[in-house]
Formats: sequence, C-alpha cells, structure tokens
Amino acid sequence: MPWTDEDTLTSLGLQATDASVLIAQTIIEIFAGLVETDQDADLISSRNFRLLSLATSFQAVWLDAHPEVLTNMDVDNFSQDGMSASWSHANAHLLAPLAKRCIDRLTWKLHPLRVRPSRAHTVPSDQGSRDSAVRDDQYIWTPLNI
Repeated sequence: MPWTDEDTLTSLGLQATDASVLIAQTIIEIFAGLVETDQDADLISSRNFRLLSLATSFQAVWLDAHPEVLTNMDVDNFSQDGMSASWSHANAHLLAPLAKRCIDRLTWKLHPLRVRPSRAHTVPSDQGSRDSAVRDDQYIWTPLNI
C-alpha cells in the first residue's frame, strides 16, 4: 500500500508534499531491500512495517528540506570558507538520519540470515589405521547416498 502525505502528517505531525512521499518511498525501498508488493503479500511483520512507515515519513519531510538530494554528487569530504565536514555514514547525503535509524532496526538488518552447515551430513572423521580389522568392525557399514 502506498504511503501518502496524510500518513506522514498523522505519524509525525508534519506535512510533506506528494512528490516527496513518492520519492521517499522509493528511497526507503532501495535501502531496506524490499518492494511495495512484499507488504501486500504479508511478508513484512507489523513491527517492521511500522518502522518502514516511519522511515518513509522521516525521509519525505527531510526531502522537502533537501530538494537537491536527487541532483547531488557523491563526495567523501568537502570544505568551504575554512570549514570542513565529513558524512557520518556512507549515505548521509541521501538518507534522513531518523529514516536510517528506522531501517537499521529492521529485523532483517539486525539479524541477517546466516548459512549454517547441515547436521544431516556430519560424518565422524575416521583417521585410524586402514589395516586394522578391529577398527574396520567398529563402524556400521552403510551405502553412500549418491
């Protein structure tokens, strides 16, 4: 379900333009690694949906204050008139600070999937003598599942 400017007003008490809300939703989808149809397919928990909604609201309001975000160039460091600054994270010039915090708290960002070795394929290591009949009879023979 698309996020609207009324949803932003309801969640934050701040007004955002329709264009900013559409752009914000696209940006949040990119950073969160999902698409709108994931919510329609009930693939997102209510907690994660709430965080994504807040991230969209924060991003929309931030976009209204930073209209140049779509035309900016990436820089690592900049200085002007004797002052210099550096970004606090790699996407600070693209993503609203509170939107980043919401995205960082998504369950799939906190605990990403990890590949674990299968327990079904663990075979005890046989490092003993190949010439010992006693050692040979210690294991039950089973054919390989090939």
